[in-house]
Amino acid sequence: FTSKKGSKSYGTIAVDECKITGADTSTSETVIVNSAAADPSIPVMPVAQFGNMNLGSGAATPPQKPTFVDYVSGNCELNMCVAIDFTGSNGDPRKPGTLHHFSQSGQMNGYEKAIVGVGNILAKYDTDQRFPVYGFGAKYDGVVRHCFQVGQEKEVHGVKGILDAYRGVFKTPLTMSGPTVFAEVIPFAAAQAKSRLQTHPLSYTILLLLTDGAVTDVQATKQALASIADAPLSIVIVGIGNADFSAMQFLDDFERRSNMNRDVVQFVQFNAHEYDKTSLTRATLEEIPDQLVQFFHTRGIMPQPGNNISTSRIPVEDYNEEADIDLSMDYRADGEIALNANQPAAFVDNSYEAGLGGVKIMAPPSTASQGYNPYTSAPAMA
Repeated sequence: FTSKKGSKSYGTIAVDECKITGADTSTSETVIVNSAAADPSIPVMPVAQFGNMNLGSGAATPPQKPTFVDYVSGNCELNMCVAIDFTGSNGDPRKPGTLHHFSQSGQMNGYEKAIVGVGNILAKYDTDQRFPVYGFGAKYDGVVRHCFQVGQEKEVHGVKGILDAYRGVFKTPLTMSGPTVFAEVIPFAAAQAKSRLQTHPLSYTILLLLTDGAVTDVQATKQALASIADAPLSIVIVGIGNADFSAMQFLDDFERRSNMNRDVVQFVQFNAHEYDKTSLTRATLEEIPDQLVQFFHTRGIMPQPGNNISTSRIPVEDYNEEADIDLSMDYRADGEIALNANQPAAFVDNSYEAGLGGVKIMAPPSTASQGYNPYTSAPAMA
């Protein structure tokens, strides 16, 4: 309706739904809406028709689209798997400075840092903390394998298990070779993700793919990505080292260029975020929530109700006297609280070189220290 005073218009009033009561439907009197004279395109309508008219659909408001948190807390089962590049372009692992070199000093190489840094971010969402680990780009028995099992078990436990499996590969008769091919490991991970979906309708997998450079066959990679668009899978490709990764930029707009119905890939250059864990977390998880929600929602798969906590579990282990640190407290007669003097102090070490980080025991203070000691400097009690 147009609000007017005289000939001046003061705006339009839109009515989504209304109900007319008390109308005399026996009369054929005509009601003019918005003045037919002012706007001939507005039809005139008898009151009899108004009496039974509903100016609105009357349908219930459609439910709000679920969020990533809704799915994670609604019995969504998240799984992570890892694929590692063992091509010769990584360099001879026996030579310091190459990407797979294991330093005698304990300093982590690029792949170890990425496994710990990115792996810990994604592993927090994994349901059972068991991870399949694959390799590609290496020769076994003279044949280049573009998808092979890393580690003696099909699944390893925890991020430490990933590290152990990765390091153990170099004790096998492996020949680092090439080319760099993703076109086998990606469909294999997608097939495993689909298989899990058959037993758990809210199962979703994240493939963490670590590589030192651009793929050799871009077209084959595009075809592989297009073929797995219907899989419950997201792929985080992490570039290791200082190579020129500009050739990988096709991943950023691949969905639009290929007319795929969903985006499944996120590329992260590890060196750009190596020393900023917040930035690394943001870059890693930037697209996964939307990818997961889009996959389930477009298929009409909704979070399961009645679950207000995530099924991503934090394992609780029994107290271990040798490994655990008991920060028990002494309550003194004067009301003060002190940490148990028999327990050493501790700190949290988050460095890559510390392995998986965690609580570390501090060395006892030096007896030669001249720092203030409240127990020896206090005057004797009378």
